[in-house]
Amino acid sequence: MEQTLLTLPAVNWNRPDDGYTKMFWDQNVRQFWVDEEIPLADDKLTWMTLSREEQRVYEQVLAGLTLLDTVQGSVGMPLLSQHIESLQAKAVLGFMGAMEHMHAKSYSSIFSTLCTSERIGELFEWVQKERLLQEKQQFVHQRYLGVRDSQSLYLGLAASVFLESFLFYSGFFYPLLLAGQGRMVSSGEIINLIIRDESIHGVYVGLQAQEVYARLPEAQQKTAREGVYRMLEHLAGLEERYSRMLYTPLELVESVITFSRYNADKALMNLGLEPYFGVSAEAVNPVVLAGLSTRTKNHDFFSTKGNGYVKAIRVEPLQDEDFIFEGLAQEYQPVTKRDGRVVPFDELRIVRAVEKAGDATGVVLDPALIEQHVLAPIKRKARHRQLHIEQIQDMVEEGLMHSYPAVARAYILYREERARRRGLA
Repeated sequence: MEQTLLTLPAVNWNRPDDGYTKMFWDQNVRQFWVDEEIPLADDKLTWMTLSREEQRVYEQVLAGLTLLDTVQGSVGMPLLSQHIESLQAKAVLGFMGAMEHMHAKSYSSIFSTLCTSERIGELFEWVQKERLLQEKQQFVHQRYLGVRDSQSLYLGLAASVFLESFLFYSGFFYPLLLAGQGRMVSSGEIINLIIRDESIHGVYVGLQAQEVYARLPEAQQKTAREGVYRMLEHLAGLEERYSRMLYTPLELVESVITFSRYNADKALMNLGLEPYFGVSAEAVNPVVLAGLSTRTKNHDFFSTKGNGYVKAIRVEPLQDEDFIFEGLAQEYQPVTKRDGRVVPFDELRIVRAVEKAGDATGVVLDPALIEQHVLAPIKRKARHRQLHIEQIQDMVEEGLMHSYPAVARAYILYREERARRRGLA
């Protein structure tokens, strides 16, 4: 019997599907890296100085991360992308899925540098037998397989955000801690590159989830939101037990749990939801928190693959249009422009403006700090009242003063110059 094939459209990047997907494609491409670029052999001598217990924890956290990356690359991104209508969004999710496989492969490169073949085999057997680790992957796996309608798609996307922005971080803790102490620095560089990827993965999938959520009827929104917090509570319990199993011998359990919960709140922010644990940056181990920053690491000056200072080579001037918000999330009140027009709120406009300010001063910005000091305060107010564009710019200025004073000074000068020109016009 002859099978009838559907006619399909081709993805057309010349006509954007939305205001942000092309930007995320470009950022993914700029961040592309391969594990062979990192000189892992430099860690061999340091590895020999670690105790056997320290080596065990390091090996097992990387093995656990390998499993989660495998699930995300092989199941999560491919299945979720089937339920997203935008062909451009499908392309971005496909790219992100490929990078999840790159992450998994990079852990194998670390293993092959530091461990014997026999030990590597034992680690992958441990992955299959470790109950708590398998429970984590099974939980998110079920949410991916369970997508049937818009509400279950929202929960599937939320599970992906939790994986990218929360569940990975109990594994990231120890490599970040050692690298911050000047040990296992090259392997720590790979972790930092992976964190750069996971950061934008979590934000992008979170935006997709917010769009699905906005289309749900109000009653379903309430049910979906409650489902997300129930999911978080279950995963937080799993993370706590997993962290105790791994880290108790090193007396790091409470620090790891605090770090995980700090990132769980970041995952909720990616979904446009309120934090649950309320863990401040001050509560996190400062050495590990510094590992999340991209401002102080070495980098490759011929690309943007590294994670430190990148010299600005194409600086775009800030424009008032950068603060015109053409909506994603309907939960925010609209914004009033200087000419009295009212436009929808879009936090990505703020992100772009802040990035331009960073480029103008040659500073690479840490997304976590920008979220904490700039975006979060604005979004809290925008949920309850209509803001004027000048109020938003005042809040951007204040947030930058707390996080990046040099960028704030450049931004203040820009605003003064724009005001002077309007006065002359």
